[in-house]
Amino acid sequence: MRKKIVSAMVLSLLAMLMFSIQPVARAQKTEVVIGWSHPLTGPGAVPATAGVHHLYYKMIIDDYNAKGGLNVPGIGMLPIRYIEYDDGYDPAQSLTNLEKLITEDKVDLLFAPWSTAFNVAALPLFETNHYPVVGLTVGSNQLSDLLKTGTYKYYFVTLGQPFEDAEELVELITYINEHHPDNPIGRVGFGYRSDEHGIEHSEAIRNGLTAAGIEVPVFESYTWYSPPADWAPFITKFRDANVDAVIMCSYDEAASFVRQCITQDYNPKLLVHGPALETPFMVYDIFKFTYGEFAGLAYYNGFPATTFNTPALQEWVLHHLNYTAAHAFMPYLPFPASGVFYAGLECLFKAVEKYGLDREKIRDALANEEFDTIVGKYKFRPGQSPQVENHGTLTQWHGGKMMDVIWPRDQATAEVIYPKYPWSWAAVPDLNRDGTVDIVDIATGAKAFGTTPGHRRWNPVADVNGDGTVDIMDIATIAKAFGKKAFP
Repeated sequence: MRKKIVSAMVLSLLAMLMFSIQPVARAQKTEVVIGWSHPLTGPGAVPATAGVHHLYYKMIIDDYNAKGGLNVPGIGMLPIRYIEYDDGYDPAQSLTNLEKLITEDKVDLLFAPWSTAFNVAALPLFETNHYPVVGLTVGSNQLSDLLKTGTYKYYFVTLGQPFEDAEELVELITYINEHHPDNPIGRVGFGYRSDEHGIEHSEAIRNGLTAAGIEVPVFESYTWYSPPADWAPFITKFRDANVDAVIMCSYDEAASFVRQCITQDYNPKLLVHGPALETPFMVYDIFKFTYGEFAGLAYYNGFPATTFNTPALQEWVLHHLNYTAAHAFMPYLPFPASGVFYAGLECLFKAVEKYGLDREKIRDALANEEFDTIVGKYKFRPGQSPQVENHGTLTQWHGGKMMDVIWPRDQATAEVIYPKYPWSWAAVPDLNRDGTVDIVDIATGAKAFGTTPGHRRWNPVADVNGDGTVDIMDIATIAKAFGKKAFP
């Protein structure tokens, strides 16, 4: 009997031991959690600009959630929840927020912070914790070199890097000089903000220009956190040096530079600006420029710049308007890189739907595979802008609601405006901004005749007097200017 009791006790203990080492059933996952940190507050227009660039974080999440979420292999459709922290445009706070998202919130995925310096600072954090991240607003040769050499393997960029932007801009100026031998660009002046973006882009572009035999007699910086209220010293230096083109490696502060160029009637043959002023609502709604005033200004940091000329992208533009009307302070149009930003995030989500939430497999997919996106085929390249099927590189305002692609020529939606028209030409009803008021302008006005905002034929460019209606007064104004030329 005693032996039986001992045997029973031994068996019981063995059973308890076996039960204790059985894996505990894991709770079924019910959602995908994504986190990010960016400046909801901060100096000047920083929060607004960051909000415009990062609109695509919430937009793509809402678009996927409208279809049920992410279809995770082995689990099924999971809704996406996001956690958004404010860094106040403070790099230290940004890192603190990201660490909290990783260690406390234990998010499944991370979206990138805003601004080049913040992304560069966060690279070790992404790498150490194996979070594959698609960076939207970052351009740095330093970062590009780290990605090319494989020092950091979990970060992927969507914008062009400074060396790429420089190559494209040099090619454009070379093209201009070949097609305008009697009026070439031989001297270029720079104004640049003293942050990572401004320093790296200005140096890369300057070096490319000087290597191509173009002089750079003015190369002036300004403090990024306190840009000049009075740009007269810069304008005076550009005038005195007799530069043909001005390149502002800047953000939204260049709006006041442009405004003072207008008031002081300083009109270089080519004026190139940086980020923020490629966004239509910033140019037309916030800073109140007219379509004509910005015609001819070019943008260097839009690589790759989506040409919104496919049926799928035209449909996406309408979706963009509807989405911003419902979720932003006003409906607004996308900027040149918008489609590429959204598509880069699409690649991340498509990798999840193919490989689940295994972050190493997601990273490998982003590094090696090609994805079908709203901009066509999309392939990341380490340290460089991605290969995008439907894209350009440099853009220019042509007096319309959105920028046109001007480079490379095989992707261009418009010819390069060069030389830039006089500022006074902005008051002339040259609706298509080709330098002549002709039958095309009359036809453009006639097509929009009788319309008001919201009508399918509404064209704000045709509302010459800005009263909210295209009527006989607008047509008469165009007819009165018929035959005028910007350069008689």
